[in-house]
Amino acid sequence: MIGKFFECEADKNGKYYRVIQTIKEYSDGRRFPLNEVVVADHKVDLNATDRTKMGGFCISSYEYIFRWLIRGDTLCEVKIPEDTKIYKTVSDNGIYTADKIILTNPKKIDDDFAMNLYKVSTLPELSYFKAMTACSICGYINTAIQVCNDKVNKENVDIAITELEDFCKRRDDEKYIDNPLAKESVQILYNRLKEIKNKAN
Repeated sequence: MIGKFFECEADKNGKYYRVIQTIKEYSDGRRFPLNEVVVADHKVDLNATDRTKMGGFCISSYEYIFRWLIRGDTLCEVKIPEDTKIYKTVSDNGIYTADKIILTNPKKIDDDFAMNLYKVSTLPELSYFKAMTACSICGYINTAIQVCNDKVNKENVDIAITELEDFCKRRDDEKYIDNPLAKESVQILYNRLKEIKNKAN
């Protein structure tokens, strides 16, 4: 283990992925270019004592990328430049970080693609609750309901509802839930969770 939040240096030739936004710009007006080196605003800080200060770009492996669908509409493969190191963090969600990345092979995400990402995913329980909420916000309602049906039961439904409410509150503040489709999809998922809860009582 190196530093508080970093487990080890990782293989830069491994397969990594990042979800990016292409339909609309990020809040700071930037867009991520493809097939060229992109440099992080802040370098990786192995001595960071706060997760928000780790620096670099967060990327992930394929079995964990389902967690990141809230971040955009396109999945890209990530290459690590030769002069750059990549580090695995201590997160249970397969998070890696690097100062420089190259985004390649973009693929648009839709409900079917999201479902495929779900089927190969290996996330902790709470992350699935967040991910299904993210799917509902993004309009991938079939995937969201499938995750709900697979992962939520009478023992954990209260936790799932709390995670949905907390996740939506934060994303509403960030203007993610600013269209009728997102609101309708979230309500469908919320109603399904309520059905599970009512059956448990």
